[in-house]
Amino acid sequence: MIKIENRKLSRLGILNQEDLTRVHDASVRVLEETGMVFYSEKALAVLKKHGARVSGKIARIPRQMIERALELCPANVKWRARNEEYSIVVGKGPHVQAGGGSIYVQDLEQGRRLSVLDDFINIQKLYQSSDVIDVVGFTPVDADDIDSAYKHLYMQYEVLKNTNKPIHGHVCGGLQAGQMLDMAEIAFGEEGLMPNHHVMGASINTLSPLGFSEDQLDTLMEYVSRNQIIIATPMAIGGASAPISHLGITVLVNAEILAMIVLAQLINPGNPVIIGPSSSFADMKTGEYASGTPDTMLHIITHIQLSRDLYNLPTRVLSGSCGSKTVDAQAGFETMQNLMSSIMAGTDLIAHGCGVLDSLMTISYEKLIIDEELIRRACYMAARPIDLSEEGLSVDIINEVGPGGSYFLHQSIFEQCRGLFQPTASDWSNYSEWERNGSQDIVARASRICKERLAAAPESLIDSSLDEELKSYMKRNMPQG
Repeated sequence: MIKIENRKLSRLGILNQEDLTRVHDASVRVLEETGMVFYSEKALAVLKKHGARVSGKIARIPRQMIERALELCPANVKWRARNEEYSIVVGKGPHVQAGGGSIYVQDLEQGRRLSVLDDFINIQKLYQSSDVIDVVGFTPVDADDIDSAYKHLYMQYEVLKNTNKPIHGHVCGGLQAGQMLDMAEIAFGEEGLMPNHHVMGASINTLSPLGFSEDQLDTLMEYVSRNQIIIATPMAIGGASAPISHLGITVLVNAEILAMIVLAQLINPGNPVIIGPSSSFADMKTGEYASGTPDTMLHIITHIQLSRDLYNLPTRVLSGSCGSKTVDAQAGFETMQNLMSSIMAGTDLIAHGCGVLDSLMTISYEKLIIDEELIRRACYMAARPIDLSEEGLSVDIINEVGPGGSYFLHQSIFEQCRGLFQPTASDWSNYSEWERNGSQDIVARASRICKERLAAAPESLIDSSLDEELKSYMKRNMPQG
């Protein structure tokens, strides 16, 4: 008998191989003919030394530099955690990354408000207790109550204190990025850690169209000089800072990504780079950024294809955002649209996947819990193998049970039932049972789950000696006066 393999859902795709080559060639033409603006003399000097044509702050990058840089990038990236059990390989996903960029926090009891350090701590604790979220840190909310001059020190301290998963840093300039990397080295406590291991990553944005700010470049160069992960994350907006055509925005964003890859490989050949576009389209009625649109996901799918099928590089995409201002049906269907599209297209890293509202402006405690289930659902559907063998046809079982019989107590059900999906925040009970349990909607249930997980979170994951060492480092690097 011929064994028929298990089968999974097919991947999504829009472009064929010829289309991908056309997009790549068009991106190269943009870099060769128009170039990129680099607001950093250090970056311009590196590019000029290796053959870029530099005029003022514009660097025009020749094809051979781009092709060579792509050859140097690794196809997979091991992102190491302090607890080795949590280490991941980006490129063999999907994995889920912490959110970043939200200013406000929202919950069922207090509504929407400016976030503070306690909110940042709570969300890191939820990340640590999550069986969905793989990468912690970043800036899921801003600590509005801490001075920006040393906010990065407090946030990194809390990440190290409350988590031991892979860490995403946040962009705050070269000096501050270096201090966060220093603190990670202290926490790992290993000689020669960073030359040999990738333990932190940073998302580097662009000034679309075709520009890089100094703080972004300083952060990139600091991370690359220490052999740490760069995630190339342009945030171009179709119709505003990028063309409105789907291929046009892909070409522009890809050119910005390629420029980042070139600079990273010139500084540290072989440095890991994850392709991570966060671009979207404007709401053309208002001109404002919108992240829950079908057009955004059509564009994102083309980038996943470029990374996967042409460059053989790992991909991270903005997968869980939505435009809704509260946890409602719009938040659910826009988030699931984005998650399902990106996961089915083959993304390796899901960004902004838990809790995001209002096009990245707000993070919701309850939506964070709900989104964990949405991710579980999407990943289950993408990865669940369907048995196409003769045994999978179940003819013998059907004949054994016969007409009018019940499968509920059949041995095959006992053997296989645990493989089916089960919800974590949704309620699948009947109406009467739902009423007896308080008639709670999913937001109320998510609020309860959130509180239970925070109450169960440990006070600290580091010992007293490491705690003192980190605090001492912070004190030495606080601005004086």
